[in-house]
Amino acid sequence: MHHHIKFTAMAAACALLLAGCGGSDDDDAPAPPGAGQPPAVATKLDVFTSTARGMESVVYQGGNAYLSLANSKTEPAAVLKAPLPVTRASTWSPVSMGGCAIGTQGNFIVRAPKLKVVGQDMWLMQHWADLPESKDEHSTCTLGANNAFVARDQDLRVCTGSFCETLSIQDIKQHGNRLYSNPGAGQNLFTSNNGGNTWTVIRGQKASMVCTPTKFHVIGNKVLVGGECPLDFAFVEAYQLTADGSALTNENKLPLTLPALENRNVQFIESVPDTKRVFIGVEGGLLRSEDDGASFKFVIQQPLSGAKTYPYITAFVPVRGKPDTMVIGGFDKATQMAYLAWSKDGGATWIDISNLTPNHGKTPPAGATVMIKAISEDPQGRILVTMNDTGDAEGKLMQLTLGTN
Repeated sequence: MHHHIKFTAMAAACALLLAGCGGSDDDDAPAPPGAGQPPAVATKLDVFTSTARGMESVVYQGGNAYLSLANSKTEPAAVLKAPLPVTRASTWSPVSMGGCAIGTQGNFIVRAPKLKVVGQDMWLMQHWADLPESKDEHSTCTLGANNAFVARDQDLRVCTGSFCETLSIQDIKQHGNRLYSNPGAGQNLFTSNNGGNTWTVIRGQKASMVCTPTKFHVIGNKVLVGGECPLDFAFVEAYQLTADGSALTNENKLPLTLPALENRNVQFIESVPDTKRVFIGVEGGLLRSEDDGASFKFVIQQPLSGAKTYPYITAFVPVRGKPDTMVIGGFDKATQMAYLAWSKDGGATWIDISNLTPNHGKTPPAGATVMIKAISEDPQGRILVTMNDTGDAEGKLMQLTLGTN
């Protein structure tokens, strides 16, 4: 059944501007401190809307914001849209999932579609379940011209003997005219030169692997890959790509200066446009490169045990037009609470603003984790954040305003 959600803004109080009628007769009187300067703005986090289900992504296309919701025991996974700019009063309407629908939770884990706009396409990525009722599900889709999602995973359907599965993708990126993705997890890295209709294996194999999905990023004619495979053995490696980006030139690793990762699994690899900065999020830390990913140093590093905070940094957004300003988020394993921070000096130092998240300091229910799921910047330059209060449920969509003081 289609549902329509309306979130009404609280009535805002009208502010009166009071003008003084008097003044000094001395034209040379010194200006009061701060005169002529814009007022300081405090960093704040405002909740726009909340749902009982978990939130995953918020992306933007064609004048609309799109928000993905997890399935639950009573509702299937969903994607909603609202006209930009998003406010507390935004009306959210359902987008047709077409053949890409995922049903109610059932006996399987909660699943949420991840949305990402790559080039002209909005991609939907979700976990394919090895269950009888899931055999016709799709792991990868794009939003079609009729505003409904259509399957794009035909070439990710693989069979071994009588067993068939659809490989799940966690991320898709574009470099030049090529797409890159990580179907099947483990060390797998694929590429496509026809918009994802067919995929070629660059690294790994066309099958599911036990290890966590490879994180990857292409810089020029090299690709950085990172993860934890075998389990508890974290790695970051660099390889040379062929001129057309279709394959590795060989299996030899490129030189890479990197501190010891221990067993800190890689959470993301991203660069800042128009700079040589590259960031790698790992368990309990963050690494930065200032030379296009040739060498890295920790800018956040917590000890493996005994730390008061131990962030898993999974989300990273550089602010457009401000290459020294960026926001990161995830969760703090030491407290099971949300983790949110920002930098205004190119990532050299970070301001922890986790205390701004709703209910911060309140211990979550047993077994639950408060998580920042996604951070994005809308076309108007506003930073929107999704957060789940209990890991995979009780989602919140919020606007982050970065301060000036």
